[in-house]
Amino acid sequence: MGEKEGPGNRAQPSKRRGPPEFLHSLEDRIQDHYAKLPTSERKVADLILDFPGEIAAYSATELAGLASASKAAVTRLIRRLGYANFEEARRTVRDARKWGSPVYLMSKEAAPGTSTTRIQDQIEQDVAAINLTLEALAPEAFEETIKAITGARRVWVAGFRNSHYLAGYVRMQFAQVRGDVHLLPAAGETMAEYMAEMRPEDLLIVIGFRRRIPDVGRILDSARISEIPTLYITDPTARQADRATWTIRCEVRGNDIFDRYTGAMSLLHLLTVSVAREMGEAGRRHLKQIETLHESFNAFD
Repeated sequence: MGEKEGPGNRAQPSKRRGPPEFLHSLEDRIQDHYAKLPTSERKVADLILDFPGEIAAYSATELAGLASASKAAVTRLIRRLGYANFEEARRTVRDARKWGSPVYLMSKEAAPGTSTTRIQDQIEQDVAAINLTLEALAPEAFEETIKAITGARRVWVAGFRNSHYLAGYVRMQFAQVRGDVHLLPAAGETMAEYMAEMRPEDLLIVIGFRRRIPDVGRILDSARISEIPTLYITDPTARQADRATWTIRCEVRGNDIFDRYTGAMSLLHLLTVSVAREMGEAGRRHLKQIETLHESFNAFD
């Protein structure tokens, strides 16, 4: 953390960045040529179709070995698909892996074979994600965000896809100790309808982990133009971080095909308990009122 935007240093909107063209075209190019491929090239093509991310991890010689083919077969196939050389293909696949496609994160290497080793591997990866996330926090900037959350007139929390569930968790925790906390977007509604209600005395929290939709950048731009303070919680691959007032990056990668959110959840837990502490007596009164109503409603068994 520590990426607060300074006065007079407003970032300009960057060009829209979508998934790499290669992400859509690699399999398509292979399928276009597949029926006419020589046997040696077809072995390589089969490996790529099953595990397209392998190109980023291996040299042409190593890929040939995995496919039980020759390096020449790999070179011929890559050129047949329209790439100048193997390095160009590797570079575009690396871009696809950074973008977060699970297809490109699958590996031909088998995962640990026993439950014990898989559990231990899970623990180690989760601990690493938490350490990388929390150790990168800048204390002063973090305290600024806590004061911004507690002092805002209204807090808006937005998230899409997997990030929407994390946004829901944050909204629910904040709502225990303060009012006017809203989760966006609601079903059947657009962000524009909410953005029109936001004011500079509010705070917008955008949770946007990778495989972000283009609306994330547009929302950050709109908030910046309207001078609405923004906290952006994201991952190291984010391109829109300079558009927010504060940015916190969480480590989400490990050795698996799906991103892991243990670092993010640990950060969000720290954020919410810090807000509860900062709210002080007002927060305790709000929470007591909620609990009293829970009891009167017989809300829980």
